[in-house]
Amino acid sequence: MKYYIAGAVLFAGFAILASLIIQDNLQITKWDYSAFLMINNPHGKIINQIMISLTKYGREVVWIATTALLFVFGGKDGRRTSVLLFIAFIILIPVGTVLKDEINRPRPMPSTQDNLLIKGDTDPSFPSGHAIIVSAGAFIMLARFNQRKQIIASLILAAEALLVIYSRIYVGNHYPLDVIGGILVGTGVSAIVVGSSRYLNPIFSRLDSIRKK
Repeated sequence: MKYYIAGAVLFAGFAILASLIIQDNLQITKWDYSAFLMINNPHGKIINQIMISLTKYGREVVWIATTALLFVFGGKDGRRTSVLLFIAFIILIPVGTVLKDEINRPRPMPSTQDNLLIKGDTDPSFPSGHAIIVSAGAFIMLARFNQRKQIIASLILAAEALLVIYSRIYVGNHYPLDVIGGILVGTGVSAIVVGSSRYLNPIFSRLDSIRKK
């Protein structure tokens, strides 16, 4: 029940934030742009390249690899966690696309062209698709893969998720509220998925029996 409540609260927070974005609330927009300019401020070639790499590879490459490795080498807990990750991602990919199209927020405009470290995407800006996926992955890892040494891997991936989210603003592709909206959606859906995991016990049992053969 606690995961359902958490999901409902997160969805409510997203609905409020989305309504402010749609209404183009002046105070919210002004703060968002000011915060964007503070973060979208390149600090040299090394840091820039790190942020570019995070934003390019930190979503698909890291989280597809994580899901696959957990399924193959993660034992019973890893297999079950990988199934939850897969379900959450399959739900969130179309959900994120629909929300972007419906809200249709333009991408940010950096103060100078040099601050746009990666060519801007053509799809709408809110919510951030990267933030949706990596926050969902981090939530599920922390919720379900957290026994003994497992928590180390989950904390590392949670830190990776935060860096990816930050990188999206740093490279000039998203406003701060875009990534906050993505976090609310990603963690909201993943909370519901984790809360519903008991209904997947037949699938989990089948996977466990296959691995024992």
